[in-house]
Amino acid sequence: MKIRKILLAAAVLATVSQVAHADLHEVGHDIKTTTVSAGRKVGHAAREAGHATAHAAKTVGHGIANTARNGYHAVKHAFHKKDDSSRDQ
Repeated sequence: MKIRKILLAAAVLATVSQVAHADLHEVGHDIKTTTVSAGRKVGHAAREAGHATAHAAKTVGHGIANTARNGYHAVKHAFHKKDDSSRDQ
């Protein structure tokens, strides 16, 4: 009777140990999968932020260049127009 209890306890422990090991393996795999997925999402978000920043910088640069060009032409036109009107007199 005592031996049966010991064997039954050993069998139960062995079964529980295998189930626990399989459960830990599954949890480890889930953690790995989740971490990889989160890393990908962070990478994609960083790439998108980089593209948005580059696009904004390019837009601002073009705006500054256009404004400077328009200002240059306006000043040039104002001085040439003044010179032309003084020649007529």
